[in-house]
Amino acid sequence: MNGKERWKVYKERPGLFHISLTASQNPPAQQIKHRIKVTEKLIRDFPEGFTNKAARNLLGVLYFYDGQYFQAIETFESILEHQPDSLTALANVAFVYQRLKQNSKATKYLSDLSDEQDQEKSGISLADQAFAFIFDCYMEKDVIERNKLPKELLVQSLAMLEKCHDQQTIMEIKFWLGQTYYRLSTQCYRRKGMEEVEKEYVLKGFNELVEIINMTDKTELCVCNGIVSTTWSFLGLLLSRKEKIDDKIKNRIEELDLLQYLDNPESCFKKGLEQAKVSTLDGSNLSGPPTELLIRYALFLKNEGRLTDALEKLNEALEIDNSQGNWFALTLKAGVLRRLERIDESIADRKLACSWNATSMDLSELAKAYQAKYVLCEDKNSKIAQEHLLNASDCFTRSVLSLGQEKRPEIHRAHGRFLREIGEIKEAIECFKRAMEVDTANKAKTSFCQLFETLLLYYRGSKDSERRKIMHEMTYFYDVTLRKHRELTKETEQFLTNYEEEMATLTAYLKHSRSDPLFNVNGKSVSDIITSVVKEDAIKKWLIIVEEKETYFINQEETKLAEKKNNLCLKCRSPVIERQLSVFPDPREKPRSMKYPYDFYVIFSPADRDWVCHILLETLEVSYGYKGAIAERDIRPGSTDIYERVKLIQNCSKILVILGQEFEGNLECEYELSHALKRKHEDNLENVLIPILRNVDGLHQSLRTITFLDAVDDCDWNKLIKAMESMP
Repeated sequence: MNGKERWKVYKERPGLFHISLTASQNPPAQQIKHRIKVTEKLIRDFPEGFTNKAARNLLGVLYFYDGQYFQAIETFESILEHQPDSLTALANVAFVYQRLKQNSKATKYLSDLSDEQDQEKSGISLADQAFAFIFDCYMEKDVIERNKLPKELLVQSLAMLEKCHDQQTIMEIKFWLGQTYYRLSTQCYRRKGMEEVEKEYVLKGFNELVEIINMTDKTELCVCNGIVSTTWSFLGLLLSRKEKIDDKIKNRIEELDLLQYLDNPESCFKKGLEQAKVSTLDGSNLSGPPTELLIRYALFLKNEGRLTDALEKLNEALEIDNSQGNWFALTLKAGVLRRLERIDESIADRKLACSWNATSMDLSELAKAYQAKYVLCEDKNSKIAQEHLLNASDCFTRSVLSLGQEKRPEIHRAHGRFLREIGEIKEAIECFKRAMEVDTANKAKTSFCQLFETLLLYYRGSKDSERRKIMHEMTYFYDVTLRKHRELTKETEQFLTNYEEEMATLTAYLKHSRSDPLFNVNGKSVSDIITSVVKEDAIKKWLIIVEEKETYFINQEETKLAEKKNNLCLKCRSPVIERQLSVFPDPREKPRSMKYPYDFYVIFSPADRDWVCHILLETLEVSYGYKGAIAERDIRPGSTDIYERVKLIQNCSKILVILGQEFEGNLECEYELSHALKRKHEDNLENVLIPILRNVDGLHQSLRTITFLDAVDDCDWNKLIKAMESMP
């Protein structure tokens, strides 16, 4: 369903209970109670107008999911006392009575609901739903995904309210739309190819915020709720992102005669404080500046590196409201204290914030603070050092577990750095791999750098028996990242500086095993690309080291060939084929399935072998605990290969078909697929086959009626796990 169609669904169904609030996804009771506190603060901050009613409707929904049914009904009915035609409140109270089996009362409200609908009321109902999405829906989802739908609903709401005479309501809806554009613009760096979209969000957010300021200049609107002063703060944050201000936005700023604010974004915050002061003097705002204004000002100061000034603003915000509802001010303060190296105070504030609302990011930051305390301990074996270490480990684990569908590579990287620091290299590598999987940032190489450096470190200290697998992994990840970003010059320079011998070994391995032009990138072999980065005064020494390493690989191969010639089958005198098990993860002992000996079997062509080995199996077997089967690893040497493959296909819960460029036409793949399809049709197993598309334009003709997963860039593991868990 596209965006243009989605808003119609919400227009036709007023109320908040049908829009998949996080509460309907059974979050912990602590999470609902925290959101109740935040919503109560919104009601205090906005004592009247659209936002007040929208927040009260949301509060009633949260009361219901918290088991406070009487308070929920009372909240909705109090809205209807002052606004009997509120579609959202009518739909909400009718839903509650229906759930409580009081249908006679529900019918009365449903009757009123059908009588009251018109375009203006429907427009406000859409804005109510958008507000609920902003503050409660899908809180564990990625920020962009969480804000796209409310943006669409708010835009459509304003279109429907075009002839509305209530300018206060229009201003408040624009206020939330401007904030939504701001949030979207700050998260675009997490996505590939969104530079132009990001600039569009900045421009649209700027236009909405400026319109609010112009509206208050031209009309006698009540501004006691601090909307205008807070609007100035978001305007300041947008203008402070100067790298995103292109000529189009600059021209618009010039048209509005606001260039002085672009040159000095801090003046926007000062303007907001002046506006708040006016409200205080005329008696419409007795509590001082809005906490949101002070928090956003502090965020600007923090980004500018003015940490002491930022701390002052946050303390001022917490003096006005130190309740759980002002949780964001406390968590931001903890971050500022951490950067000021006041670690104990930072930990105390962060622990309090986590006791209210333990987000993945807050738990990660708390873990990093404990890690810093551990580093400061001179005796790493002391009780206090071990306590800090265990606290850091616990917080990192909880942080990763609470991510849900959020894509936060920075959390996985932080966890990986911590594990590397305490010597858990293997576990650190898995963290960095996960960071690479979820890192959708445009041209981001940070996750790769930390993974590759850790692999080099692991190779340096590993035994000879482990080195072959590590070399395979280094080759795979360097090659994949080079092809993705087209160049890794700066990164390779750093690797050469710190790990010259290991990089020479990698180069020799590439020269020896990847000399075929098929492996070239931009017309050059990967080994030549690495060598081209070596400094001119070191090239002679480098070539000698690489040649020595290459000789080692040649000798190693010749030794193996000689062993194979000597190791002939006693019956037929043919060479015995040995499976190279060390490259793949060790198979798990038990499957998760209660019915089959294997959870899945993988059909793939040789071109996708590295991806299957280093990504698919590592994720499904190591991270998720499934027991998989692949012919190269799990067929016993000496068995009849063809029959063993069929047996594996018959004895697994799912069959993953990796569709790469070389799949079609590969005889082994076609043979295995034919037996997989035969099992699907003969046993009437609707969900046994899971095609995964990789670097290919279309599906195999025999699979075109089956829904597939796209793993051209990053496999959607959430979808794959859901498919794995479905009944065959």
